[in-house]
Amino acid sequence: MRKTDLALLALAVLSLAFALMALEAPKLMQAILGLAAMFICIGLIYWLVLAPYVALFHMLVYAGAVVILLATAAMLVGGEKVEGA
Repeated sequence: MRKTDLALLALAVLSLAFALMALEAPKLMQAILGLAAMFICIGLIYWLVLAPYVALFHMLVYAGAVVILLATAAMLVGGEKVEGA
């Protein structure tokens, strides 16, 4: 395997791990940080498959704006623990 293939595989595994962290985190801010890390990993995957414009857009919009919006809303509402369904 080439180094690029190994990096893609590692980023895919990290993305899944951070997605599970976002789903199973006991605190809301931990879930938001897991979501941000997942978005960054997905942006790096786009970068490795030679789609730099999509990667830049993904990093700016999702990993930047959406995560900041969620974090601000969580801090304003004061959500400390995720309610169990």
